[in-house]
Amino acid sequence: MSKAIIKIGVLTSSRADYGIYKPLLKKLSKNNSIELTIIVFGMHMLKQHGNTVENIIEDNFGQIHQVVGMPKEDTTLAIATGYGEMIKNFSEYWNTHQYEWVIALGDRFEMSAAVQAGIPFEVNFAHLHGGETTLGAIDNIYRHQITLASKMHFAASDVFVKRITELIDNNAKVYNVGALSLDGLSELELPSWRYVATNFKIPTSPFLLVTFHPETVGLEKNKKYSEVMYNVLSSLCKSIHIVITLANADAMGSLYRQESKKLKELFPSKISLVDNFGRENYFAAIKASSLLLGNTSSGILEAASFEKYVINVGDRQKGRLRSKNVIDVPFNEAMIIKETQKMLTKGSFKGLNKYFKPDASKNIIEKLINA
Repeated sequence: MSKAIIKIGVLTSSRADYGIYKPLLKKLSKNNSIELTIIVFGMHMLKQHGNTVENIIEDNFGQIHQVVGMPKEDTTLAIATGYGEMIKNFSEYWNTHQYEWVIALGDRFEMSAAVQAGIPFEVNFAHLHGGETTLGAIDNIYRHQITLASKMHFAASDVFVKRITELIDNNAKVYNVGALSLDGLSELELPSWRYVATNFKIPTSPFLLVTFHPETVGLEKNKKYSEVMYNVLSSLCKSIHIVITLANADAMGSLYRQESKKLKELFPSKISLVDNFGRENYFAAIKASSLLLGNTSSGILEAASFEKYVINVGDRQKGRLRSKNVIDVPFNEAMIIKETQKMLTKGSFKGLNKYFKPDASKNIIEKLINA
C-alpha cells in the first residue's frame, strides 16, 4: 500500500525568512511523502528589494505560487492598507488551496496578514520562531498574532516554548527544535569570500558587516537614529571598510536606505552596499567579517556560530535571548564608535550559541508527518 502524500505549503515573504528556510526546504523537497508548495509574496515581489522571487524559482525546491499585495512605500498608511490588501488576496488564495500544514516563520506584518486571512478557513499553520520578544519592533505584536493562529509551534529555545504555552494556554504541539538557520551549518560548504567579494564588487580588505533596520515602536525616533548611523559609519569607514546590507521594507526603512546611499556617494571606496546577498553569500560575509554592527536578528541568532562578536544597537532586538557574543549599546554615536573600536581588538568569540540544537529540519519534518 502506497504511503499517503502530505501537502505542505511554506509561506515566504522576504530574503531573510527564505534564507532561514533553506535547510528545511532542501529536506522537504527530497521527501517522497511530501508535496511541497512555496507560497511567495511580500518583498520577494518588489524590484527595489531585488525581485528575489527569481532566486526562489532558480532553486526549484517545489511548486511556486505567487500572491501579490505588498505596499511599495514604507509609510504607516501604506503598510496598514497593504496589510488589508494582503488579507483580501490571501483570503482568495486559501479559498482555493488546501494543505495539511502551512509553515509560517517569524514576525513580519505581511506574514501576519497571510496567516490572519487563513483563520476562517481553519488553515493548519505551523509557526517557527514564536515566543520570542523584540521590544523595539512592532513585529512583537505580529509574532504573537501568528502564534495564536497556529496549531503547531517550533520554538528556538526552552525559554520560548514556555512563553508560547503561556500564550496559547496549553503545551500541545509546542517543540524546541533550535534555530532553523543554524541547521547543518557546520557541514555547509560556503563560497570563498574572495569569490563573493568579486561578484559584489567588494574589496577583500578587513570589513565591518553592518545592517540597520528601523525601530518600529516609536517611529519618530528613526530620523535621529538613521542620522546617528550615518555619523557612526562616516567615522568608522576612515579606518575599516564597511559592507552594508540594506534595510527591509519596514515602516521608515527608506530612511536608513537613503542614509546608506548617501554614505556610498560620499565614500565610494570605503562603503559597499548590498541589497540581497542570499543565504550562503551572507554567511560567507559573516565568516569573513571582523565584526557585526547594527540591529539585525542575524547578529542575535547566527553570529555566535561563526565566532563573531556583535555590537547590537538600540532596542529593536530588546528582550531576545542572547549568547555572550552580543554587546548592547544605545543609539549614541560616541558609545557605538567606542565599543566597535574596542571589540575590533578582541578577535574571535569562543562561546556557545544558545540557539543551536542539532537536526532542526529533521525534527520539524517528523513532527509534521506524524501529527
